[in-house]
Amino acid sequence: MTGSVWGSRFCLVLAAITIVIANYPRHRDRLLREQLVNNHKVTRNITQLQDIVADLPPLRIPRLRHHHRVTDWEPYFENADGQGINGSQNVALHLGATAYLNCRVAMLSGKKVMWLRRNTDWASLLTLGNTTHISNSRYSVSFQYPNNWRLAISGVRREDHGVYVCQVNTHPPRMLVTNVTVLAPDIRIIDEARHELQDRYYKTGSGIELACVVRPSCPDSRVPYPVWRKNSETLPDHINVYHINGSYEDLVTRLYIEQAKKTDSGEYTCSVSQFSTTAVHIHVLNGEKQAAVHHDQWNAAGANCYAGFTEFCVALANLFLYMWQSYSL
Repeated sequence: MTGSVWGSRFCLVLAAITIVIANYPRHRDRLLREQLVNNHKVTRNITQLQDIVADLPPLRIPRLRHHHRVTDWEPYFENADGQGINGSQNVALHLGATAYLNCRVAMLSGKKVMWLRRNTDWASLLTLGNTTHISNSRYSVSFQYPNNWRLAISGVRREDHGVYVCQVNTHPPRMLVTNVTVLAPDIRIIDEARHELQDRYYKTGSGIELACVVRPSCPDSRVPYPVWRKNSETLPDHINVYHINGSYEDLVTRLYIEQAKKTDSGEYTCSVSQFSTTAVHIHVLNGEKQAAVHHDQWNAAGANCYAGFTEFCVALANLFLYMWQSYSL
């Protein structure tokens, strides 16, 4: 009887295993279908979530303001080393050269940079962004990567000195002030022996030859040839002026009078611009001997003059000149 019981149990176990094996493929297919359906639902939900996020307005994160420039998202000015700068800067420009005024703006963030020229009574807009807003073509913007909005000034003139402001249109505006001075060239009037002159005496009928020598303040300056004038007026027609090549970077303009007359006496000026001028006083006197005597007397008086007796020397020279003119008459 025991053997029949174990035989019945064995048959039941075998039947159960057979049923499980027979139903496994169908159960597996059901699980796969459920997994595919669930994956499809997840994908659809993600797609719907992306569409919802895309329709939302941009997220606004409050900006934290700090005292340190690095964490301040407002534009600020810096130097060539990347250090923040405030206040003003001083720049010296060479007359006749092409100059650049630096304005390095960090964290510009879409703001505009403009250059202005300012005086106590007025201010004029020079540039805005990359656009020039002044009729003077010598002014322009020469942007230097990555953040230098340079103001370029070509052919610097003496009147270009003054105050220039680089400004960013924040609220309130941020400004960098640049004080500009213009360095004028060295200018001298010399004689045939290359001696610098302030006064010179000639007899009537003699030839007068003077040279005006201009040396620019820097080698790349394009300085125009100097202009001669007599008593602040245009030279008479009988006075010849011509240019010659000087040594190094010098510009030389010579003045020549073939036969000097008393009317050729006066103040002769040589100038490159309104503020770069030097002068010499020419005295034309009658008679070779008398002129030589007067010239010697003037030299003797000048040799005895000291720095503390300037007025006395001038008075003494005027006395000699008055006495000689009275004698000639």
